[in-house]
Amino acid sequence: MTALNTDAGVDVVVDVVVIGGGPAGSAVGRTLASWGHSVVILTAASDRSRGLAESLPPSTQKLLDRIGALGAVERAGFYRATGNTAWWASREPRVERFDAPGYQVFRPEFDRVLLDVASEAGADVRCDARVRAVGFDDRGAHVDYEYRGTASTVDARLVLDCSGRAGVIARRFRCAQAGHRTYSIVGVWQRDAWDLPDPTHTVVETFDDGWAWSVPIDPATRHVGVMVDGVSSRAAGGVLESAYRAELANTHAVRALLEGAALQRVWACDASLYRSDVCSGDRFLLVGDAASFIDPLSSFGVKKALASAWIGAVTAHTCLLHPDRRAAALDFFSNWERRIYLTNLLRSRNFARDAYELHRRPFWAVRSAVEVEPVPGEIDEESLFRAPDVQAAFERLKSNTSLTLTPGDAVSLKKRSLIRDREIVVDDAIALPEAPEGVRFIAGVDLLKLAETACRHGQVSDLFEAYCYSCGAVSMRNLLGTLSLLIARRVLIEREQIVP
Repeated sequence: MTALNTDAGVDVVVDVVVIGGGPAGSAVGRTLASWGHSVVILTAASDRSRGLAESLPPSTQKLLDRIGALGAVERAGFYRATGNTAWWASREPRVERFDAPGYQVFRPEFDRVLLDVASEAGADVRCDARVRAVGFDDRGAHVDYEYRGTASTVDARLVLDCSGRAGVIARRFRCAQAGHRTYSIVGVWQRDAWDLPDPTHTVVETFDDGWAWSVPIDPATRHVGVMVDGVSSRAAGGVLESAYRAELANTHAVRALLEGAALQRVWACDASLYRSDVCSGDRFLLVGDAASFIDPLSSFGVKKALASAWIGAVTAHTCLLHPDRRAAALDFFSNWERRIYLTNLLRSRNFARDAYELHRRPFWAVRSAVEVEPVPGEIDEESLFRAPDVQAAFERLKSNTSLTLTPGDAVSLKKRSLIRDREIVVDDAIALPEAPEGVRFIAGVDLLKLAETACRHGQVSDLFEAYCYSCGAVSMRNLLGTLSLLIARRVLIEREQIVP
Protein backbone atom coordinates (compact mmCIF):
# COMPACT_ATOMS: atom_id res chain seq x y z
CA MET A 1 0.00 0.00 0.00
CA THR A 2 1.06 3.58 -0.50
CA ALA A 3 2.10 5.60 2.49
CA LEU A 4 -0.72 7.36 4.27
CA ASN A 5 -0.90 11.11 3.58
CA THR A 6 -2.93 12.78 6.31
CA ASP A 7 -3.31 16.20 4.68
CA ALA A 8 -7.01 16.93 4.16
CA GLY A 9 -8.04 17.29 0.51
CA VAL A 10 -5.36 14.90 -0.78
CA ASP A 11 -6.43 11.53 -2.14
CA VAL A 12 -4.78 8.63 -0.33
CA VAL A 13 -4.98 4.86 -0.44
CA VAL A 14 -5.22 2.89 2.79
CA ASP A 15 -6.08 -0.63 3.80
CA VAL A 16 -9.21 0.27 5.77
CA VAL A 17 -11.50 3.24 6.24
CA VAL A 18 -13.66 3.06 9.37
CA ILE A 19 -16.79 5.22 9.36
CA GLY A 20 -17.79 6.07 12.93
CA GLY A 21 -15.80 6.45 16.13
CA GLY A 22 -18.05 4.76 18.68
CA PRO A 23 -17.00 1.59 20.53
CA ALA A 24 -17.21 -0.56 17.38
CA GLY A 25 -15.30 1.87 15.16
CA SER A 26 -12.53 2.68 17.60
CA ALA A 27 -12.12 -0.99 18.62
CA VAL A 28 -11.90 -2.34 15.09
CA GLY A 29 -9.65 0.55 14.03
CA ARG A 30 -7.31 0.04 16.97
CA THR A 31 -7.13 -3.72 16.39
CA LEU A 32 -6.36 -3.49 12.66
CA ALA A 33 -3.82 -0.72 13.16
CA SER A 34 -2.02 -2.77 15.82
CA TRP A 35 -1.86 -5.64 13.31
CA GLY A 36 0.02 -3.46 10.84
CA HIS A 37 -2.76 -2.17 8.58
CA SER A 38 -3.13 1.45 7.54
CA VAL A 39 -6.41 2.71 9.01
CA VAL A 40 -8.35 5.98 8.78
CA ILE A 41 -11.22 6.53 11.23
CA LEU A 42 -13.75 9.18 10.18
CA THR A 43 -16.00 10.24 13.05
CA ALA A 44 -18.45 13.05 13.72
CA ALA A 45 -18.06 15.33 16.73
CA SER A 46 -19.62 14.01 19.93
CA ASP A 47 -22.74 15.75 21.29
CA ARG A 48 -22.24 15.59 25.04
CA SER A 49 -25.69 17.07 25.70
CA ARG A 50 -27.22 13.86 24.31
CA GLY A 51 -24.57 11.51 25.65
CA LEU A 52 -26.00 8.42 27.36
CA ALA A 53 -24.95 6.55 30.46
CA GLU A 54 -24.49 2.87 29.72
CA SER A 55 -23.86 -0.16 31.89
CA LEU A 56 -21.05 -2.52 30.87
CA PRO A 57 -21.18 -5.99 32.47
CA PRO A 58 -17.97 -7.49 33.91
CA SER A 59 -17.60 -9.82 30.90
CA THR A 60 -16.84 -6.74 28.78
CA GLN A 61 -13.38 -6.67 30.34
CA LYS A 62 -12.30 -9.70 28.29
CA LEU A 63 -13.16 -7.91 25.06
CA LEU A 64 -11.50 -4.69 26.17
CA ASP A 65 -8.38 -6.67 27.00
CA ARG A 66 -8.46 -8.43 23.64
CA ILE A 67 -8.52 -5.16 21.72
CA GLY A 68 -5.83 -3.66 23.95
CA ALA A 69 -8.01 -1.06 25.67
CA LEU A 70 -8.55 -2.48 29.16
CA GLY A 71 -5.66 -0.61 30.75
CA ALA A 72 -6.84 2.74 29.36
CA VAL A 73 -10.41 2.11 30.51
CA GLU A 74 -9.20 1.18 33.98
CA ARG A 75 -7.10 4.34 34.19
CA ALA A 76 -10.05 6.49 33.10
CA GLY A 77 -11.68 5.85 36.47
CA PHE A 78 -15.24 5.10 35.36
CA TYR A 79 -17.79 4.44 38.09
CA ARG A 80 -17.71 0.75 39.00
CA ALA A 81 -20.88 -1.33 38.83
CA THR A 82 -21.45 -4.14 41.30
CA GLY A 83 -24.79 -5.46 40.02
CA ASN A 84 -28.39 -4.80 38.97
CA THR A 85 -31.66 -4.31 40.81
CA ALA A 86 -34.77 -5.08 38.76
CA TRP A 87 -38.49 -4.86 39.28
CA TRP A 88 -39.16 -6.84 36.12
CA ALA A 89 -42.77 -7.99 36.01
CA SER A 90 -42.69 -7.96 39.80
CA ARG A 91 -43.48 -5.64 42.69
CA GLU A 92 -40.54 -7.14 44.56
CA PRO A 93 -36.95 -6.38 43.54
CA ARG A 94 -34.58 -9.01 42.19
CA VAL A 95 -30.95 -8.26 42.92
CA GLU A 96 -28.06 -9.54 40.83
CA ARG A 97 -24.59 -9.08 42.32
CA PHE A 98 -21.60 -9.36 40.01
CA ASP A 99 -18.70 -11.65 40.87
CA ALA A 100 -16.41 -8.91 39.54
CA PRO A 101 -17.20 -5.22 38.99
CA GLY A 102 -18.38 -3.81 35.69
CA TYR A 103 -18.41 -0.20 34.51
CA GLN A 104 -21.01 2.57 34.46
CA VAL A 105 -19.83 4.87 31.68
CA PHE A 106 -20.79 8.20 30.16
CA ARG A 107 -20.56 7.34 26.49
CA PRO A 108 -18.84 10.50 25.16
CA GLU A 109 -16.03 9.98 27.68
CA PHE A 110 -15.84 6.22 27.09
CA ASP A 111 -15.75 6.73 23.32
CA ARG A 112 -12.98 9.31 23.70
CA VAL A 113 -10.85 6.83 25.65
CA LEU A 114 -11.25 4.19 22.94
CA LEU A 115 -10.47 6.67 20.16
CA ASP A 116 -7.29 7.69 21.97
CA VAL A 117 -6.30 4.03 22.21
CA ALA A 118 -6.91 3.63 18.46
CA SER A 119 -4.81 6.70 17.70
CA GLU A 120 -1.96 5.45 19.90
CA ALA A 121 -1.99 2.16 17.96
CA GLY A 122 -1.42 4.04 14.69
CA ALA A 123 -4.91 4.68 13.35
CA ASP A 124 -5.42 8.11 11.75
CA VAL A 125 -8.40 9.42 13.71
CA ARG A 126 -10.18 12.35 12.03
CA CYS A 127 -12.73 13.88 14.37
CA ASP A 128 -15.49 16.17 13.13
CA ALA A 129 -15.46 14.47 9.72
CA ARG A 130 -18.72 14.06 7.79
CA VAL A 131 -18.96 11.31 5.18
CA ARG A 132 -20.82 12.44 2.06
CA ALA A 133 -20.71 9.38 -0.19
CA VAL A 134 -19.20 5.91 -0.46
CA GLY A 135 -18.62 4.25 -3.82
CA PHE A 136 -17.20 0.90 -4.89
CA ASP A 137 -15.54 -0.43 -8.02
CA ASP A 138 -13.03 -3.11 -8.99
CA ARG A 139 -10.17 -1.03 -7.58
CA GLY A 140 -11.65 -0.68 -4.11
CA ALA A 141 -13.78 1.74 -2.12
CA HIS A 142 -13.89 5.53 -2.42
CA VAL A 143 -15.05 7.61 0.54
CA ASP A 144 -15.92 11.29 -0.01
CA TYR A 145 -16.07 13.32 3.17
CA GLU A 146 -15.78 16.81 4.57
CA TYR A 147 -13.07 17.48 7.11
CA ARG A 148 -12.45 20.87 8.71
CA GLY A 149 -14.33 22.61 5.92
CA THR A 150 -12.44 20.87 3.11
CA ALA A 151 -13.83 18.25 0.74
CA SER A 152 -11.61 15.17 0.79
CA THR A 153 -11.48 11.66 -0.59
CA VAL A 154 -9.80 8.55 0.75
CA ASP A 155 -9.53 5.31 -1.22
CA ALA A 156 -9.36 2.01 0.60
CA ARG A 157 -9.30 -1.70 0.05
CA LEU A 158 -12.10 -2.11 2.59
CA VAL A 159 -14.65 0.15 4.28
CA LEU A 160 -16.05 -0.76 7.70
CA ASP A 161 -19.34 0.98 8.43
CA CYS A 162 -19.43 1.53 12.20
CA SER A 163 -21.77 4.52 12.01
CA GLY A 164 -24.45 2.94 14.17
CA ARG A 165 -28.07 3.94 13.64
CA ALA A 166 -27.02 6.48 10.98
CA GLY A 167 -25.95 3.56 8.78
CA VAL A 168 -23.93 5.40 6.14
CA ILE A 169 -23.69 2.21 4.07
CA ALA A 170 -25.96 0.02 6.19
CA ARG A 171 -29.19 1.97 5.74
CA ARG A 172 -29.69 0.57 2.23
CA PHE A 173 -29.80 -2.95 3.71
CA ARG A 174 -31.73 -2.20 6.91
CA CYS A 175 -34.90 -3.95 8.02
CA ALA A 176 -36.93 -2.72 11.02
CA GLN A 177 -37.96 -5.36 13.53
CA ALA A 178 -41.74 -5.79 13.59
CA GLY A 179 -43.25 -5.11 16.99
CA HIS A 180 -40.24 -3.23 18.34
CA ARG A 181 -40.77 0.38 17.36
CA THR A 182 -39.51 2.01 20.57
CA TYR A 183 -38.99 5.61 21.63
CA SER A 184 -36.60 6.48 24.45
CA ILE A 185 -36.94 9.62 26.60
CA VAL A 186 -33.94 10.22 28.82
CA GLY A 187 -33.32 12.62 31.69
CA VAL A 188 -30.25 13.43 33.75
CA TRP A 189 -30.96 13.64 37.50
CA GLN A 190 -28.83 14.68 40.46
CA ARG A 191 -29.03 14.38 44.22
CA ASP A 192 -26.52 14.10 47.04
CA ALA A 193 -27.37 10.50 47.94
CA TRP A 194 -29.58 7.93 46.24
CA ASP A 195 -31.91 5.76 48.32
CA LEU A 196 -30.64 2.39 47.13
CA PRO A 197 -29.03 -0.53 48.98
CA ASP A 198 -26.17 -0.21 46.47
CA PRO A 199 -25.93 3.11 44.61
CA THR A 200 -23.72 1.61 41.89
CA HIS A 201 -26.51 -0.66 40.62
CA THR A 202 -28.35 -0.30 37.35
CA VAL A 203 -32.09 -0.14 38.10
CA VAL A 204 -34.77 -1.53 35.76
CA GLU A 205 -38.57 -1.56 36.17
CA THR A 206 -41.47 -2.54 33.94
CA PHE A 207 -44.77 -0.66 33.87
CA ASP A 208 -47.98 -1.04 31.89
CA ASP A 209 -46.90 0.77 28.72
CA GLY A 210 -43.13 0.37 28.74
CA TRP A 211 -40.12 0.03 30.98
CA ALA A 212 -37.72 2.34 32.78
CA TRP A 213 -34.00 2.18 33.50
CA SER A 214 -31.53 4.15 35.59
CA VAL A 215 -27.73 4.07 35.27
CA PRO A 216 -25.38 6.11 37.50
CA ILE A 217 -22.21 7.74 36.15
CA ASP A 218 -20.99 8.98 39.54
CA PRO A 219 -22.33 8.96 43.12
CA ALA A 220 -24.53 12.03 42.49
CA THR A 221 -25.67 11.67 38.85
CA ARG A 222 -28.05 9.18 37.27
CA HIS A 223 -29.43 8.92 33.75
CA VAL A 224 -33.04 7.72 33.82
CA GLY A 225 -34.83 6.61 30.67
CA VAL A 226 -38.32 5.41 29.77
CA MET A 227 -38.82 3.10 26.78
CA VAL A 228 -42.26 3.57 25.28
CA ASP A 229 -44.22 2.84 22.13
CA GLY A 230 -42.43 4.49 19.22
CA VAL A 231 -45.57 5.34 17.27
CA SER A 232 -46.87 7.48 20.13
CA SER A 233 -47.20 11.24 19.64
CA ARG A 234 -47.10 11.93 23.38
CA ALA A 235 -43.62 13.48 23.11
CA ALA A 236 -44.32 15.62 20.06
CA GLY A 237 -43.75 19.34 19.95
CA GLY A 238 -42.63 21.20 23.07
CA VAL A 239 -44.11 18.83 25.63
CA LEU A 240 -41.17 16.43 25.93
CA GLU A 241 -40.50 17.01 29.63
CA SER A 242 -44.16 16.74 30.60
CA ALA A 243 -44.48 13.53 28.57
CA TYR A 244 -41.37 12.20 30.28
CA ARG A 245 -42.67 12.99 33.75
CA ALA A 246 -46.03 11.44 32.87
CA GLU A 247 -44.34 8.16 31.91
CA LEU A 248 -42.24 8.16 35.08
CA ALA A 249 -45.43 8.60 37.10
CA ASN A 250 -46.49 5.14 35.86
CA THR A 251 -43.55 3.52 37.64
CA HIS A 252 -43.28 2.68 41.32
CA ALA A 253 -39.65 2.02 42.28
CA VAL A 254 -38.11 4.51 39.83
CA ARG A 255 -40.62 7.21 40.78
CA ALA A 256 -39.75 6.73 44.46
CA LEU A 257 -36.04 6.79 43.62
CA LEU A 258 -36.38 10.21 41.98
CA GLU A 259 -38.23 11.90 44.84
CA GLY A 260 -36.15 14.90 45.89
CA ALA A 261 -33.78 14.63 42.89
CA ALA A 262 -33.23 17.52 40.47
CA LEU A 263 -33.85 17.05 36.74
CA GLN A 264 -31.05 18.66 34.71
CA ARG A 265 -32.12 18.06 31.10
CA VAL A 266 -34.28 15.81 28.90
CA TRP A 267 -33.94 14.54 25.35
CA ALA A 268 -35.38 11.75 23.23
CA CYS A 269 -34.07 9.28 20.67
CA ASP A 270 -35.16 6.34 18.56
CA ALA A 271 -34.44 3.00 20.25
CA SER A 272 -36.21 0.70 17.78
CA LEU A 273 -34.73 -2.67 16.92
CA TYR A 274 -33.42 -3.39 13.43
CA ARG A 275 -31.07 -5.64 11.56
CA SER A 276 -29.40 -5.60 8.16
CA ASP A 277 -30.33 -8.18 5.55
CA VAL A 278 -26.75 -7.92 4.22
CA CYS A 279 -23.84 -7.46 6.64
CA SER A 280 -20.90 -7.71 4.25
CA GLY A 281 -19.81 -7.34 0.65
CA ASP A 282 -16.60 -7.61 -1.33
CA ARG A 283 -15.46 -4.17 -0.17
CA PHE A 284 -17.37 -3.52 3.07
CA LEU A 285 -18.48 -4.80 6.47
CA LEU A 286 -21.29 -3.51 8.68
CA VAL A 287 -19.98 -3.59 12.24
CA GLY A 288 -21.68 -3.04 15.60
CA ASP A 289 -24.94 -1.08 15.60
CA ALA A 290 -24.60 -0.48 11.86
CA ALA A 291 -25.33 -4.18 11.36
CA SER A 292 -28.06 -4.47 13.99
CA PHE A 293 -29.43 -2.88 17.13
CA ILE A 294 -30.34 -5.19 19.99
CA ASP A 295 -32.75 -4.46 22.82
CA PRO A 296 -31.01 -2.21 25.36
CA LEU A 297 -32.66 -4.00 28.28
CA SER A 298 -29.90 -6.64 28.05
CA SER A 299 -27.09 -4.11 28.83
CA PHE A 300 -25.16 -5.92 26.10
CA GLY A 301 -25.14 -3.08 23.55
CA VAL A 302 -21.53 -1.96 24.04
CA LYS A 303 -20.41 -5.55 24.59
CA LYS A 304 -22.04 -6.56 21.31
CA ALA A 305 -20.33 -3.62 19.55
CA LEU A 306 -16.92 -4.67 20.89
CA ALA A 307 -17.48 -8.32 19.97
CA SER A 308 -18.62 -7.32 16.49
CA ALA A 309 -15.49 -5.16 16.18
CA TRP A 310 -13.25 -8.07 17.10
CA ILE A 311 -14.92 -10.44 14.63
CA GLY A 312 -14.89 -7.65 12.04
CA ALA A 313 -11.17 -7.06 12.55
CA VAL A 314 -10.41 -10.76 12.13
CA THR A 315 -12.59 -10.83 9.00
CA ALA A 316 -10.98 -7.73 7.48
CA HIS A 317 -7.49 -9.00 8.34
CA THR A 318 -8.25 -12.30 6.60
CA CYS A 319 -9.68 -10.58 3.51
CA LEU A 320 -6.66 -8.27 3.20
CA LEU A 321 -4.03 -10.99 3.61
CA HIS A 322 -5.76 -13.96 1.98
CA PRO A 323 -8.09 -12.95 -0.88
CA ASP A 324 -8.70 -16.66 -1.57
CA ARG A 325 -10.49 -16.88 1.80
CA ARG A 326 -12.52 -13.71 1.32
CA ALA A 327 -15.84 -15.47 0.63
CA ALA A 328 -15.47 -17.80 3.62
CA ALA A 329 -14.49 -14.92 5.91
CA LEU A 330 -17.39 -12.70 4.82
CA ASP A 331 -19.87 -15.55 5.25
CA PHE A 332 -18.50 -16.24 8.73
CA PHE A 333 -18.93 -12.60 9.74
CA SER A 334 -22.45 -12.31 8.31
CA ASN A 335 -23.57 -15.53 9.99
CA TRP A 336 -22.14 -14.37 13.32
CA GLU A 337 -24.03 -11.06 13.11
CA ARG A 338 -27.24 -12.87 12.25
CA ARG A 339 -26.86 -15.32 15.15
CA ILE A 340 -26.12 -12.62 17.72
CA TYR A 341 -29.14 -10.59 16.65
CA LEU A 342 -31.57 -13.52 16.66
CA THR A 343 -30.25 -14.80 19.99
CA ASN A 344 -30.85 -11.41 21.60
CA LEU A 345 -34.26 -11.04 19.92
CA LEU A 346 -35.31 -14.38 21.40
CA ARG A 347 -34.14 -13.22 24.83
CA SER A 348 -36.09 -9.97 24.44
CA ARG A 349 -39.25 -11.86 23.51
CA ASN A 350 -38.91 -14.03 26.60
CA PHE A 351 -38.49 -10.93 28.78
CA ALA A 352 -41.58 -9.44 27.15
CA ARG A 353 -43.60 -12.58 27.84
CA ASP A 354 -42.66 -12.35 31.51
CA ALA A 355 -43.72 -8.69 31.57
CA TYR A 356 -47.00 -9.44 29.81
CA GLU A 357 -48.02 -11.74 32.66
CA LEU A 358 -48.26 -8.64 34.89
CA HIS A 359 -48.91 -5.89 32.35
CA ARG A 360 -51.69 -7.03 30.00
CA ARG A 361 -51.19 -4.11 27.63
CA PRO A 362 -50.47 -3.72 23.88
CA PHE A 363 -46.86 -2.64 24.44
CA TRP A 364 -46.03 -6.04 25.91
CA ALA A 365 -48.53 -8.08 23.90
CA VAL A 366 -46.92 -7.08 20.60
CA ARG A 367 -43.38 -7.71 21.80
CA SER A 368 -44.21 -11.05 23.39
CA ALA A 369 -45.78 -12.26 20.12
CA VAL A 370 -42.77 -11.52 17.88
CA GLU A 371 -41.85 -14.52 15.74
CA VAL A 372 -38.15 -15.41 15.95
CA GLU A 373 -36.70 -17.53 13.19
CA PRO A 374 -34.42 -20.42 14.21
CA VAL A 375 -30.91 -19.27 15.07
CA PRO A 376 -28.58 -20.82 12.46
CA GLY A 377 -25.81 -22.98 13.88
CA GLU A 378 -26.84 -22.25 17.46
CA ILE A 379 -26.38 -25.06 19.97
CA ASP A 380 -28.12 -25.01 23.33
CA GLU A 381 -25.08 -26.10 25.33
CA GLU A 382 -26.93 -26.22 28.64
CA SER A 383 -29.59 -28.58 27.28
CA LEU A 384 -26.92 -30.63 25.54
CA PHE A 385 -25.01 -31.17 28.77
CA ARG A 386 -28.24 -32.07 30.61
CA ALA A 387 -29.09 -34.91 28.17
CA PRO A 388 -29.38 -38.23 30.10
CA ASP A 389 -26.63 -40.04 28.15
CA VAL A 390 -24.24 -37.09 28.57
CA GLN A 391 -25.02 -36.90 32.29
CA ALA A 392 -24.41 -40.64 32.66
CA ALA A 393 -20.99 -40.32 31.00
CA PHE A 394 -20.22 -37.33 33.23
CA GLU A 395 -21.00 -39.31 36.38
CA ARG A 396 -18.77 -42.17 35.22
CA LEU A 397 -15.89 -39.76 34.68
CA LYS A 398 -16.37 -38.21 38.12
CA SER A 399 -16.41 -41.58 39.88
CA ASN A 400 -13.46 -43.04 37.96
CA THR A 401 -10.69 -40.62 36.97
CA SER A 402 -8.89 -43.26 34.87
CA LEU A 403 -9.37 -42.94 31.11
CA THR A 404 -9.52 -45.81 28.63
CA LEU A 405 -10.72 -44.10 25.47
CA THR A 406 -10.31 -44.87 21.80
CA PRO A 407 -11.60 -43.05 18.68
CA GLY A 408 -15.10 -43.97 17.51
CA ASP A 409 -15.39 -45.59 14.10
CA ALA A 410 -18.35 -43.53 12.86
CA VAL A 411 -17.03 -40.00 13.31
CA SER A 412 -18.13 -37.67 10.50
CA LEU A 413 -16.07 -34.57 9.77
CA LYS A 414 -17.33 -31.45 8.02
CA LYS A 415 -15.49 -28.37 6.81
CA ARG A 416 -16.37 -25.24 8.77
CA SER A 417 -15.07 -21.67 8.93
CA LEU A 418 -13.63 -20.76 12.32
CA ILE A 419 -11.29 -18.26 13.94
CA ARG A 420 -7.70 -19.30 14.50
CA ASP A 421 -5.56 -16.60 16.09
CA ARG A 422 -6.19 -13.48 13.94
CA GLU A 423 -7.59 -15.22 10.87
CA ILE A 424 -10.63 -17.10 9.64
CA VAL A 425 -9.71 -20.50 8.30
CA VAL A 426 -11.63 -23.46 6.93
CA ASP A 427 -10.97 -26.54 9.04
CA ASP A 428 -12.46 -29.83 10.17
CA ALA A 429 -15.43 -29.93 12.54
CA ILE A 430 -17.32 -32.84 14.06
CA ALA A 431 -20.85 -33.55 12.84
CA LEU A 432 -23.21 -34.24 15.73
CA PRO A 433 -26.94 -35.00 15.69
CA GLU A 434 -27.48 -31.55 17.22
CA ALA A 435 -25.18 -29.91 14.63
CA PRO A 436 -25.11 -31.97 11.42
CA GLU A 437 -23.28 -29.16 9.62
CA GLY A 438 -20.38 -29.65 12.04
CA VAL A 439 -19.16 -27.98 15.23
CA ARG A 440 -15.60 -27.42 16.42
CA PHE A 441 -16.05 -25.67 19.77
CA ILE A 442 -18.52 -26.26 22.60
CA ALA A 443 -18.22 -24.41 25.94
CA GLY A 444 -14.93 -23.00 24.67
CA VAL A 445 -13.42 -26.47 24.25
CA ASP A 446 -11.95 -27.62 20.91
CA LEU A 447 -13.72 -30.92 20.25
CA LEU A 448 -11.15 -32.32 17.84
CA LYS A 449 -8.17 -31.38 19.99
CA LEU A 450 -9.87 -32.82 23.07
CA ALA A 451 -10.68 -36.09 21.26
CA GLU A 452 -7.09 -36.43 20.08
CA THR A 453 -5.60 -35.59 23.49
CA ALA A 454 -7.99 -37.84 25.45
CA CYS A 455 -6.79 -40.95 23.62
CA ARG A 456 -3.19 -40.30 24.74
CA HIS A 457 -3.77 -39.93 28.48
CA GLY A 458 -4.91 -42.38 31.13
CA GLN A 459 -5.88 -39.91 33.86
CA VAL A 460 -8.32 -37.01 33.81
CA SER A 461 -5.82 -34.76 35.58
CA ASP A 462 -3.17 -35.50 32.93
CA LEU A 463 -5.65 -34.84 30.13
CA PHE A 464 -6.69 -31.54 31.70
CA GLU A 465 -3.09 -30.38 32.05
CA ALA A 466 -2.15 -31.44 28.52
CA TYR A 467 -5.20 -29.83 26.93
CA CYS A 468 -4.76 -26.51 28.74
CA TYR A 469 -1.05 -26.47 27.87
CA SER A 470 -1.63 -26.96 24.14
CA CYS A 471 -4.99 -25.23 23.61
CA GLY A 472 -5.35 -22.66 26.39
CA ALA A 473 -7.02 -22.66 29.78
CA VAL A 474 -10.57 -23.98 30.21
CA SER A 475 -12.45 -24.98 33.34
CA MET A 476 -12.32 -28.58 34.47
CA ARG A 477 -16.12 -28.69 34.45
CA ASN A 478 -16.34 -27.58 30.80
CA LEU A 479 -13.65 -30.05 29.78
CA LEU A 480 -15.41 -32.94 31.56
CA GLY A 481 -18.79 -31.88 30.17
CA THR A 482 -17.46 -31.78 26.62
CA LEU A 483 -15.60 -35.06 27.08
CA SER A 484 -18.84 -36.62 28.34
CA LEU A 485 -20.59 -35.37 25.20
CA LEU A 486 -17.95 -36.96 22.96
CA ILE A 487 -18.37 -40.25 24.82
CA ALA A 488 -22.17 -40.11 24.72
CA ARG A 489 -22.14 -39.42 20.97
CA ARG A 490 -19.54 -42.18 20.45
CA VAL A 491 -16.95 -39.83 19.02
CA LEU A 492 -14.88 -41.46 21.75
CA ILE A 493 -15.52 -44.99 23.00
CA GLU A 494 -14.74 -46.29 26.46
CA ARG A 495 -12.79 -49.53 26.16
CA GLU A 496 -15.36 -51.53 28.04
CA GLN A 497 -17.96 -50.40 25.50
CA ILE A 498 -16.09 -52.02 22.59
CA VAL A 499 -17.93 -55.07 21.32
CA PRO A 500 -15.62 -57.78 19.86
